[in-house]
Amino acid sequence: MKLFNSIVLTLIGLLMLTTSCNNKKSYADYLKDEKRAIDLLIAKNNFSILRDFPTNGTFGEKEFYRDPNTGVYFNIIEYGDTTIKPQWREKIYVRFKGLNYFKDNDTTLYSNYHSTFPEALEYIGPVSSVTKSSYTNAGWAVPLSYVGHKGRVKMIIPFEMGSTYDQSYYQPTYYDLVEYRFDSQW
Repeated sequence: MKLFNSIVLTLIGLLMLTTSCNNKKSYADYLKDEKRAIDLLIAKNNFSILRDFPTNGTFGEKEFYRDPNTGVYFNIIEYGDTTIKPQWREKIYVRFKGLNYFKDNDTTLYSNYHSTFPEALEYIGPVSSVTKSSYTNAGWAVPLSYVGHKGRVKMIIPFEMGSTYDQSYYQPTYYDLVEYRFDSQW
């Protein structure tokens, strides 16, 4: 009888263990969920995704360029002063509004646009030439090779290129406005 009880308890334990392990998502599942969420955001807003960067540099209001190296989508609203390029180790101050965690249908829009303390990143080169973990939010650094001081963009950032929070919760983000200010110009 003891042998029978041991076998039954072992089978029940294995069944519970197998069932609990099947509920976890794999990294590939999170990537698929993200792709679906980004595709839905693009469709809902009638965004047009450009295969090539516009030759004249002009973006339509709903046109986004997808950077092939990072997967970050951006639309340049205003180039700013492109004669001023970020210098190595220069602080770049980032203000944003309309930050939306759209994957989970969060309707809250976050902003630091009027904050006394903007986010800052230290420029160490284009993201394609450095590790993305070198930046607090690597996605913000992607358009910097195109825009200058006071440049303004819209962005869709996959979670891999986002902040540590975005990466931890597998949250892609949409920014209605991101503005850059170079420390050397303040």
